[in-house]
Amino acid sequence: MGAAIGFALTQSAAVVFAVFTALALGLAAPYLLLSWQPAWVRVLPRPGAWMELLKQFTAVPLFATAIWLAWVYGQLHASSGVDQMALLLTCFLVLAIAGWALGRWPAKWASRIAALALIALGLAIPLSQTRDAARAGTPDQSNAMQQDAAQSGLSTSGAGLIWQPYSQQALDAARASGHPVFLDFTAAWCLSCQFNERAVLRSSDVESALRAHNFVLLKADWTNGDPEITKKLASLGRAGVPTYVLYPATAGSAPDVLPELLTKGLVLAAIERDAK
Repeated sequence: MGAAIGFALTQSAAVVFAVFTALALGLAAPYLLLSWQPAWVRVLPRPGAWMELLKQFTAVPLFATAIWLAWVYGQLHASSGVDQMALLLTCFLVLAIAGWALGRWPAKWASRIAALALIALGLAIPLSQTRDAARAGTPDQSNAMQQDAAQSGLSTSGAGLIWQPYSQQALDAARASGHPVFLDFTAAWCLSCQFNERAVLRSSDVESALRAHNFVLLKADWTNGDPEITKKLASLGRAGVPTYVLYPATAGSAPDVLPELLTKGLVLAAIERDAK
């Protein structure tokens, strides 16, 4: 649904209304059908012990989501991720104690007050920490890496292709040197971005094509909402991630903006089209 909403936010008011109306109708359709034909309620499962089992089963994806969000939280603190993760897990422990207090003494004001105090304390543990803005390497080192990438084209390592951090200067330098550019707007919390990266961009076929055509690879990390990246997205007619842009090697050529959801065939065709 994130891809649909991201698309809608870049369109006209009529398209935005149509997309959100379609989402609302889809969510409301089961209730509308049962209201229209109440007799169909008879085909639904009867209440019973299975509901308790279902409740317990649905806890599994919720715990998995908590693990993913904890991973995203660690990505926000590049230089102190382990310390921040420890604070976040401590927050979870305090929240669990708050839940235990409510269950141990239900319907008592004292337990509610204690739970609220524990919840406030638990949330304060990670939130009180100032965000560490330090990145891997100093700004001078990052600029040097970007200039080297622009001058030498595609960078590789034993583990595969290396994506350099985005800046407008790095993009301009790469285009001035005559190299095609693949610009990936992504974020750690974006599930579509992670899927596209693992299923398509890291595939051997796509990496081989990027290497063969000597693409400069730039990654615009929007995890922390970088204003420069936001401005670049707006200039491309996009309001969020994922966004994928290929700049042809020919100077002055218009950027080639790909759809939010990628396939290998789509990316390979774009690479061949924009490598000239």
